Amino acid sequence: MKGFYTKIIAAGGLLAVITAGCNSKNASQEEKKEQTVATAEAVTIKNDELYPFMLAGVYFVHGYGGPTHTFDGLIKPSVKSEPGTEAFSKEMQAAYSRYFIFPFKPGDATGEKDAKATLAQYWDIHNVADLEKSLTWLLDEGHQAQYAQYRKVLDENGGASADLNTIDLAKYQLAKKDLPAIQFIKEHYSAFSSSGIKAWDLARYINNICVAYQAGYFNRGEAMAWLMKAPQVAQARYSDWKAYFNDFLLGREFWGGGVSDNAKFKEEVAGMLDSKYSIYSYMPIK
Repeated sequence: MKGFYTKIIAAGGLLAVITAGCNSKNASQEEKKEQTVATAEAVTIKNDELYPFMLAGVYFVHGYGGPTHTFDGLIKPSVKSEPGTEAFSKEMQAAYSRYFIFPFKPGDATGEKDAKATLAQYWDIHNVADLEKSLTWLLDEGHQAQYAQYRKVLDENGGASADLNTIDLAKYQLAKKDLPAIQFIKEHYSAFSSSGIKAWDLARYINNICVAYQAGYFNRGEAMAWLMKAPQVAQARYSDWKAYFNDFLLGREFWGGGVSDNAKFKEEVAGMLDSKYSIYSYMPIK
């Protein structure tokens, strides 16, 4: 369902238990206690239209200049109410919808040209057919497939204790050029979630759809149809945002062979998940 709706959850549930034999006065006191608990409610945001964009939120936060500028400069001025209220939920959703739903706008000739150039340079995408092929690959396989292959090699040869020098690469149809990536997985063996680096594929999937929308390859309806394929993949694999973005960062480093700017992204992810005005504190991943 498009648009937003708010679900109010009583923190801790109804804690008071009315035992047999208590008088009406005690019962009344217990009811008041229950009402007090209910007022300490946490607002959980559910917004099916906004949700898929949050899977690539780190890119948008990065593009807006980092967490401080994003939250203090863009979100905070639009959110006047206190957390835990329905008004806060509505204001948060309105602010995030403004800045995170299709942050790259179509209609500008220069922007469209730059978007097409980005997709062509980094993804070898030159038309809608190329785009759809690339998106399907990211959703169904992506770099997660390569990670899974390397992880299997490690698991069959000692896991975190594997001696890479003794692995029969030919048996797995691999070569020495594959060893650095296998070594990276070994060094971070226990840091990956059971989903590997699928978050890395999903974040790029969402971001590329947004770029494609600006490039004119998709209209809004077509873009949303592709976007809505991602939530079920994310929710089947992840139970919280911390694990999701941790896998994103590991995937980015796995792909880049230890890219030098990953430290910046790590700082941004940490700030993105820890702000009072971060929707990730109120919108569960599943």
